[in-house]
Amino acid sequence: MCRENGHFQGCYPGRAFIETLILWIIHNRPLHGYEVRKEIEKVTTGNYIPKPGAIYTILRRMEKKGLLASRWKERAGKRNRRIYNITEKGEKLLKARLKIMKERIKLLEQMVSYYNSVFLKNQR
Repeated sequence: MCRENGHFQGCYPGRAFIETLILWIIHNRPLHGYEVRKEIEKVTTGNYIPKPGAIYTILRRMEKKGLLASRWKERAGKRNRRIYNITEKGEKLLKARLKIMKERIKLLEQMVSYYNSVFLKNQR
């Protein structure tokens, strides 16, 4: 297993999954990098927490792909923040990937049902 102290360490979800997760999070409202990282931690119940530097690399890569756009938000007396929002291309990709996930859930439910009926029947 890749878990250590209740967290995934050195065993990260695939790039497509992380991108989809970020697109989903940012789809609701534009966020800056730290907020994206905290939302990932929250929705994964702490099981996947990207390293602080890694999240910015991922966000910049997604921006280069045209999935996200960013702008600087000036804050009086505070450090400026780069705010990310989803692009039309990013939204199309999010929709397509969520549809695929929805279809896979059906298959996973069938597999779990099979597991329960075959492998757990002797444990009852």
